[in-house]
Amino acid sequence: MDLVSNLPARIHGILDEGAKGDASRIAFTDEHGVDWSYRRLIDTVELAAIDMSRLGIRPGDRVMIVCENSIAAIVLLYASSRLDAWAVITNARLSQHELDLIERDCRPRRVFYTHAVSPDADAHACRRDADIERFTGIGEVKVGKLDADSVAERVHLDPSRQVAVVIYTTGTTGRPKGVMLSHRSLAFVACRGKRTDTIRSDDVSLCVMPISHSYGLTLMQGMLFAGAHLKIMPRFSLTQAIEAVVNKTLTIFTAVPALLSRIVAHVDQAGLQLTPNRLRYVYTGTAPLDLSLRQNVERVFGVVLHNGYGLTETSPTISRTQYAMGSDEVNIGPPIPGVQIKIVGANGDEVEDGLPGELLVRGPNVMLGYYGQPELTAGVIDEQGYLKTGDIVSRNASGALIVQGRSKELIIRSGFNVYPPEIEAVLNTHPNVLNSAVVGRSVEGNEEIIAFVEPVPGVSVETSDLFTFIEGQLARYKKPQQIIVMQQLPVAPNGKIRKHDLKQYAEASALSV
Repeated sequence: MDLVSNLPARIHGILDEGAKGDASRIAFTDEHGVDWSYRRLIDTVELAAIDMSRLGIRPGDRVMIVCENSIAAIVLLYASSRLDAWAVITNARLSQHELDLIERDCRPRRVFYTHAVSPDADAHACRRDADIERFTGIGEVKVGKLDADSVAERVHLDPSRQVAVVIYTTGTTGRPKGVMLSHRSLAFVACRGKRTDTIRSDDVSLCVMPISHSYGLTLMQGMLFAGAHLKIMPRFSLTQAIEAVVNKTLTIFTAVPALLSRIVAHVDQAGLQLTPNRLRYVYTGTAPLDLSLRQNVERVFGVVLHNGYGLTETSPTISRTQYAMGSDEVNIGPPIPGVQIKIVGANGDEVEDGLPGELLVRGPNVMLGYYGQPELTAGVIDEQGYLKTGDIVSRNASGALIVQGRSKELIIRSGFNVYPPEIEAVLNTHPNVLNSAVVGRSVEGNEEIIAFVEPVPGVSVETSDLFTFIEGQLARYKKPQQIIVMQQLPVAPNGKIRKHDLKQYAEASALSV
């Protein structure tokens, strides 16, 4: 299948692709319940681009959009594309410190805040003394002061060289990394659903995963490319999501594993029935998927759970599963057409199928680099154009990839390699465990395995029971030295568990003992 040719030269052209055949079809039901046709959306984006230009936005400028999912954020994203400006999409739920680091790094011409839908965005706008501006079609948006010293980047007609979006991967310290994604890379991934017939023009899904994260952005753009219908949900509401399934509104349901765990637990506790429904499949990504969760999701929703895999640096899709309903697979599928991979050992040579190694990826999905950090970029993209993912994978006989774990999360316990997802998969099968996360803790001459467990709401779980439960299911060297029960594991705005925070907690708790 062809995922490379006849792609829009700019990402706002994805809307034109979706409008083919019938521009009166609904593209979005916005956060206020108002329907937006593809024609209305395209026209509003054009008018917003005029307004942005009036505010001094030029081709090559960085435009920072501090937002939660909303029609305003989406219009500003595509209006930036029309102007050949770079959209730096950031989640309003980030801290003041994190946003300041991003703004300092990318030096945007202006910062736009979707204050009307996001109290957090409004708080950030107030802190920066942003002004209210009225945009044709989307109403009021708060806009920061013009940075007259912000230098515009060079504009490239070639969509594979022109930056469309910068997505920052942030830590709490140090310089953040701005991942530069081109118009070509984003359009390449966006077209996949339509061209493989996994997304159709009559599909309906929630726009709930943050579009400030590559996973949420690509889910949205895949639907739009196919001419499908998205219902915007600025923040995840468990009851509203379930209602949209039960009332047969949705045909595709997407969520990260941590949210799916929460839905399964709620449905089981409340004795709810989600079938029959109109779903064709459930789709997940961003974190390892274990078999128990897959089986529970398929039981509750009555359709297959598919798994996608990728990184922000790969726009983000690398592979997607081809599961059959009820199979016992938990791989991440084969690479999507047009993407090349290598699995290499520590010496850089390719390993045999079935053996673990680091995954390297090359293709139109790979980022242009980290903004303003050429040395860091050169450290992850080799001379042949392969991106070093940092993920340890193997390939099975059918060509599907199996994630062993992150190389950075690898725990070396008494000389043995321990991959956290394997331990988490066992813990997650305990009936009282909602989610778990495993990290390594340094001790003199060794590493300890520390497991954090979040119980099912309203249920208690004893660490002694968990140690008994894993007995016989894990090799001795894989058993945690400590299990810590937390009422709620820390999660990022995109729903991923913040393992960095847990690792810091584990290290600090060792010092206090």
